[in-house]
Amino acid sequence: MTGLKLITFDLDNTLWPVDEVIRQAERACSAWIAEHHPDASAALTAERIRSVRDRLIGEQPDYLNNLTRLRRDAMAQAFIEAGFAEREARHIAQDAFLVFHEARNKVSFFPGALEVLETLADSYTLGALSNGNADLEQIGIRDLFAFHHSAESIGKRKPEADMFHAALHSAGVTATQAVHVGDHPLEDVDAARQHGFHAVWANLIDLSWPSDLDQPNHYIHNLHELTDLLPLFDD
Repeated sequence: MTGLKLITFDLDNTLWPVDEVIRQAERACSAWIAEHHPDASAALTAERIRSVRDRLIGEQPDYLNNLTRLRRDAMAQAFIEAGFAEREARHIAQDAFLVFHEARNKVSFFPGALEVLETLADSYTLGALSNGNADLEQIGIRDLFAFHHSAESIGKRKPEADMFHAALHSAGVTATQAVHVGDHPLEDVDAARQHGFHAVWANLIDLSWPSDLDQPNHYIHNLHELTDLLPLFDD
C-alpha cells in the first residue's frame, strides 16, 4: 500500500445529481399524503413546508445536523398548524417521511461512478461523508464503503472537523494518508484541506468556485479522472 490509504466521498452531487431526486421524492410524498390523508394534503404545500422549515432552523439551528428530523418535524408542524392533533400529525409525518426517504434513495449515478468506486475499493479504504440523509444500503452500494459518517450519525455537519476526524479514526490513518472528494467548495474541499486531508473538487455539475476561497489544487469534471489524480497523493 502506498502513502494514500483512505478515499472519502461526499454523496449528493458527487456520486449522483440530487436536485431532481429530491423533487421526485417530494412529489411522491405529496401524492401519498393526498391518497391516504386527503384532509392533510392542503397543509403540505411546498411553500408551507419551506416556511415551517426555515422557522424551525431559526429557532433551533441544530436541525441542520439532522435533515431527517427537520423534514419530519416540519411536516408534523404544518399539520398541527392546520388543525390536526399532535399525535395524528406526527403519525402522518412519520409515514410520509418513509415514502419520501424511499424515493430519495432512488438515484441515478454520474457516468462512471460505480465503475470507479468498484475499482478503487480493491486498493483503498473508501468512506462516505455526507451532510445529507442518503442511505447506502437502500441505494445498493453499502458494500463498497468501509464506513458512512453523516451529520446525523456524528452530530455535526461539514465543514466542522468532527466528521473528518471520525473518518480517520474509522480507517486508522492520518490525514496525510487521506483524500476527500466532494462537490461543495466550502463543506467538502476547503473543509478537507483545513483538516489536513488532500482534497479533490468534484465539479460534475459545472459550479463556479467562490471568489473568497483559495482555488482548489485538484479538480475533476468526470469521476473517471479521479484515478489519474491519485498518484499525486502517494508522496
